[in-house]
Amino acid sequence: GVRVNRTDFSIRSAHLALNVGDTTLEVSLADGETGQFIARSSVINPLVRFGADPISRIAYGMSGADRLDEMTDLLRDAVNGLVSRLADQAGIDHQSIINGVFIADPVTHHIVLGLDPVELGAAPFANAISEPLDIPAFEIGCRMAPGALLHALPLVGGHLGSNAVAAAYQVGMGRDEQVTLLISIGTTTEIILGSKGKLFAAAPPAGSVLDGGQIEAGRHSVPGAIDAIRIDPISYEPRFRVIGSSLWSDEPGFDEAVETLNLGGFCRSGLIDVLAELRLSGLMERDGTLDITKAEQTARIREEYRSATYLVRDAIPRIAITQHDIRALQLGKSAIQAAVRILLKRHGGISIDRVVLTGAAGSDIDPLRAAVIGLFPDCALDNVQYVPQAAMRGAEAALNSHSARNAMADLARNMVVVETVLDPDFQNEQIGAMGLPHRTRGYPLLGTQIELIDNDEAVLGRRGMRRSRGG
Repeated sequence: GVRVNRTDFSIRSAHLALNVGDTTLEVSLADGETGQFIARSSVINPLVRFGADPISRIAYGMSGADRLDEMTDLLRDAVNGLVSRLADQAGIDHQSIINGVFIADPVTHHIVLGLDPVELGAAPFANAISEPLDIPAFEIGCRMAPGALLHALPLVGGHLGSNAVAAAYQVGMGRDEQVTLLISIGTTTEIILGSKGKLFAAAPPAGSVLDGGQIEAGRHSVPGAIDAIRIDPISYEPRFRVIGSSLWSDEPGFDEAVETLNLGGFCRSGLIDVLAELRLSGLMERDGTLDITKAEQTARIREEYRSATYLVRDAIPRIAITQHDIRALQLGKSAIQAAVRILLKRHGGISIDRVVLTGAAGSDIDPLRAAVIGLFPDCALDNVQYVPQAAMRGAEAALNSHSARNAMADLARNMVVVETVLDPDFQNEQIGAMGLPHRTRGYPLLGTQIELIDNDEAVLGRRGMRRSRGG
């Protein structure tokens, strides 16, 4: 949707910040004289039709002589349409937009520039270009002032793009000695960990599952998607909230409020919530298995597809979370936690001082519930925060600040990209991280904030049966 802060036809010039993400396109317009942001908007990236993840899009581009051109044209048309529509609604002639900043994930960056991303389809995941670049706007079909340039912020390497660099700058990474962890959740999850002078980055093989991909009731962060859910630990009844309404499903007026919102499944924050709530309510065990015996106490738990399912909404549309969904979510989140542990090992640190969660436009991730599912190693919850749209805010910071652009270029140059799956410890780390929050590690800092059954240190017997260290 479009959000316009002010309409003023007297504005002489404007600057543009553009985030061409793998799932969402975001754009901001700022007054060229005051720097005040006057309008913001976002739409779903049209390339999702060619696959939810970047590798699928690379495969599509390789499948025919004109496929890459097709994707490039479609993406440029979407960018141009978004910019033009926002300028019109903000009351600005598009020729008043005199410059801009551009960030993207590597594959989308290459596609919008008309560069072949095929080398990003397999190791060593080489970018055609990674350095900062000034691009004539007309070359990518973006309607701006004649001669206007878009400054493309630098890519890091592999599948870590300029969006990760902008997010890292925005949250202050690498400025002091504290060990900071940044997790940017999207179709591609990007992780940066480190302290001053020691920054390590990875794009773990988490897939698009935490962004709703491959989940029966998964959705993008659009109006009508469930962004928060709570499960009563006694009755096991759920109540939920959707993007576009502040009401919970058990509040008066909810049905009327969501009638036009296309009520549907879970977006990224909702998926994290439902996984955590199933664990906190006792409906799901530490290993991610739904307790089918609870079907004797609640009709919400039922046997379907020869396994258990938790029914959230028994109406049209039906919304449920299946055991298959839970396993897919465990695989995705375990890849993230395992990658974090590998990066921490490379850094030489013992613990993490600060965790920052972020993502594209949509809904806020609850730090507590992210900790419950084990998205990251145990950390004091007071030091875990969600920063909305850190990448986009970083791009906006670079609009009028050459020092910010230089700082981001330095960040990109100083990040060491780690292919975590090549680390000999990765597989064992991921197996351990399949547990919620971990298969064998206790989370004592989390335990001081919330009661979580079965949250102690554990070892496993030869058949995988769990027993405590004390017995």
